[in-house]
Amino acid sequence: MNLFISKDDLIRWLELLLRERIIIAPIRVQGQTMFQPISKVEEIMFDFDNTALSSKGWFLPPTETLFSVRRDDGQIKLMPATVERDAIIFGIRPCDARGIALMDGPFLQVPSDTLYQERRNRTTIIGLACRQAQPECFCTSMGSAPDDPSHVDILLTEVKDGYIVQVVTEKGKALLPKGWAKYKRKMPTPPQLKTVPTKGIVSAIREFFNDPYWERLADRCLHCNICAYVCPTCYCFDVRDYPDKGKVERVRSWESCQSPGFSLTAGGYDPRTTKGERLRQRFYHKLLYFPERFQEVACVGCGRCGKACPVNIDIREVISDLHQLAEAKSGS
Repeated sequence: MNLFISKDDLIRWLELLLRERIIIAPIRVQGQTMFQPISKVEEIMFDFDNTALSSKGWFLPPTETLFSVRRDDGQIKLMPATVERDAIIFGIRPCDARGIALMDGPFLQVPSDTLYQERRNRTTIIGLACRQAQPECFCTSMGSAPDDPSHVDILLTEVKDGYIVQVVTEKGKALLPKGWAKYKRKMPTPPQLKTVPTKGIVSAIREFFNDPYWERLADRCLHCNICAYVCPTCYCFDVRDYPDKGKVERVRSWESCQSPGFSLTAGGYDPRTTKGERLRQRFYHKLLYFPERFQEVACVGCGRCGKACPVNIDIREVISDLHQLAEAKSGS
């Protein structure tokens, strides 16, 4: 069942929700559209292409304290971090919602990541369908769509004078007030996207682990790691302990598999010493290792990595190149 809500009623509804919950929504920050907690509904950007970063930072923050340890009167006290309030992510695009669903695989498998699971349980996701396609978008090639409701609790689609409200889950239904009108007209046609040849990529990439292609591609790489930070499905992190006023905090921070020394072991051995090996790891994880374990390619087609990369390394280019290498090999 689909409902209709005017923009004025949407704003009033969000104001009511904000009294009880944290709302993370797209707002303008130093010229960029970013997901951040809001203090008032007027801060929300309703008209935007996509955010500079996905909302994965709510579930896996760039830096967070996992727990603290304090020694007090000869006793050691462990103080785990907790989630204090229920939250709503508002305005997430379908591709980013799928990114969260993909991250559920590694973080919710037993034993689950406690903080991630608690945030997931206490967060309701309100998606916003895309009105137009951006040049970098290819979500339809990755199993999603600009109007895909699969991984949200509620999906809003903008139409004249308001929004169509698709109620997807019981969690979403619990948020709705009574009295909204039913929407009986035809749903808008989603924008059309260019196709990326992703079919068979898992099989194709298996053949080129030792191919010089990775070193050639890595000649362009600057090790800035921006591709990992903007990606909705990258979840590499580093964990360190910091002393702070009589206690020790264990802190988790975003990292990248392309960082020198990321795979360094305690004995001093590093299996990936070259840029090519580290760049290869990024794409093998997304296109082979993750689907082998979780049955899904770890890319949602948002196009942020190619758009943000200062040297134009684009996963669409890599997928196309691997297919060409496979065709050349089969024809030789």
